[in-house]
Amino acid sequence: MLLSAAMIEIRALAANPGRSKHPDGHLAEIRLIADVCHNLPGADRPPPPGEYDGLVCTWQTAGDFQRSWLRKHLTGAGVDTAFLEQAPSLPRPATAPGTWPTWERWQIPRDPKTFIAVGSSTLAGLVRQAHSADHYPTHGPARTAFLEWFLEHLHPEGRHVLRPSRPGETLFQPDGPNDLRQYRALVTMSDGALVVDHPRLREADVAALPTNLHLLRRLLLAVVPARRAERDAGLWARHHRATASDCRLCRVN
Repeated sequence: MLLSAAMIEIRALAANPGRSKHPDGHLAEIRLIADVCHNLPGADRPPPPGEYDGLVCTWQTAGDFQRSWLRKHLTGAGVDTAFLEQAPSLPRPATAPGTWPTWERWQIPRDPKTFIAVGSSTLAGLVRQAHSADHYPTHGPARTAFLEWFLEHLHPEGRHVLRPSRPGETLFQPDGPNDLRQYRALVTMSDGALVVDHPRLREADVAALPTNLHLLRRLLLAVVPARRAERDAGLWARHHRATASDCRLCRVN
């Protein structure tokens, strides 16, 4: 329900910027709605034992405008938001994705041959080529602007790890058209932070890249399970914009 409402409002704001109620304009409102909905896929399912509720996490990491947006749509659907407003604070912030197994956290290796490493210029090129071929309905100027902002904030000497998304993992958009598909990326940002992202890339472009990770490194990556509380690109971007007032790249933009 929330994702459908977000898609409708984002399209309406893109077509008619004057509808915006945010003091910074329609692009800021689109970004805030997209950010607050980023982690909602799967949040309606019961969390695994010991893990937190995805909707509660979304509520507690949202800003005032985003909470107001959530409250409006949940209340309109007859959902009492008291369970969100009264939920105890979650103790665990989002953390960097794991890159090395531990005795407590490991899994049977899955498709180690699919892991590859790319530099920042290569990753930016892959994303831009795929985005130019992607005509998904929600991809408009705001999405393009965020992608460019994100790519400009990649670490200039970063070595980023890619693999295709696996069956059973959250698919944020269906694969296609043609050979566009979702990948899982471990990305190093300009401040050295490691985040997880899920870019849509052209399978042929990725397949043309050399296998440049040692077999042992690929095996180690393949046995590391994904963490539920991973810091993703959207969370990093929101934190960076709020705290990095001295960022040269942000001042340029």
